[in-house]
Formats: sequence, structure tokens, C-alpha cells
Amino acid sequence: MQNMSKKFYLVLILLHLMITIPLAYILNIWVDEASTLYNTQQGFFATFENVFTTEKQAPLYFLALSLWRILDDSVFFARLVSIICSCFAIKVFWDLARKFFDTNKTILISTFFALHPFLIWISLEIRLYTMTVLFVCLLLKLFYEGYLEGGKSSQYLFLLTAIIGLYINYYLGFLLVGGLTILLSLGHWKTAKKY
Repeated sequence: MQNMSKKFYLVLILLHLMITIPLAYILNIWVDEASTLYNTQQGFFATFENVFTTEKQAPLYFLALSLWRILDDSVFFARLVSIICSCFAIKVFWDLARKFFDTNKTILISTFFALHPFLIWISLEIRLYTMTVLFVCLLLKLFYEGYLEGGKSSQYLFLLTAIIGLYINYYLGFLLVGGLTILLSLGHWKTAKKY
């Protein structure tokens, strides 16, 4: 039973998929999704040329989606990127929650996260939202492991994740400032200097 509860995130991912997969197939697209599809339909290089002027956002999500759409150009397949990101976000959130809470509380708050209407909604959008949520979860987990627990490899992974994350959503920079603020407020001066 204890071993099963440690893998409960798999149940949460399955429940999340049972909700999102059918909806991703039947829902119509809306304006922002149409914009994303339009900007990624001509392939990687055309997306790279146009994404800064048309989307006015960080380019990495749109570039990745343009490559993904080479495999299949359907709306459903484009939505799968968001669903995949949300599934990974559930796993990373679960790992982060386990660092702070016992198993029962981890199950409870991870269930709220995995089945929250906001996560369900953004999982159905052909937009960068779930990729942003995934990178927020990754940054928080790696920050805790690298700078509060002192894991050297996690510090390097944090740096790599931060660089990639900024090319997904510029607002992730606020999370980086928040991390520095936490280190300074805790009096971790040497760690803050490395950070």
C-alpha cells in the first residue's frame, strides 16, 4: 500500500488524461489557438521569422510546436503538446510536494493540482501555458534541491532550465528574482552570490 501511494501521481496523470484527451478531440479552436496554428503552419524557419512580430512572446514554444506539427497537422495533435506538458508538470509537482509534506498531504494537494479546472483548461489550449507551468514546477523543484539542499547537479540543471524557460516565457524571470530574494532573506549570502 505504501509503495502504491508513492506512485499515486500515475493515477492522477491517468485521471487528467481521461478528462483532457476526449475534450481535446471534440472542442473547437478559438482565436488565440488559431493564431498559434497559423504562425506554426509553415514550418520551423517561417515560424522563426514571424513569431516575434506576430506573437510578441518568447519563441521556443512556437518553434517546438512547428516541428511537432510536421508529424501531424491536426488540431488534436497540436493540443497534445499541452497535454504532455501538463502530465510532466503533475509528476514534477508531485516530486516537489513530497519534499514538504507527508504522503497523505502530497496526495491531496497533488490531486487538487492535477484536476484543477485551470490546469484542465490550459491543457486544452494550443498555447504556451502548460509548458510555462511545467517550467515553473521544474524551476521550483531544482531551486529547492540545488540552492536550499545544496545539490550541485541541481544547480546546473536549474541554470539550464532557467535559460530554456526564459525562451518559453519571459515572465519566468520573475521566478528567478524571487529565488534570489529567498536566498537573501534566509541569509544564504554565499549561495546567493553563486546564484
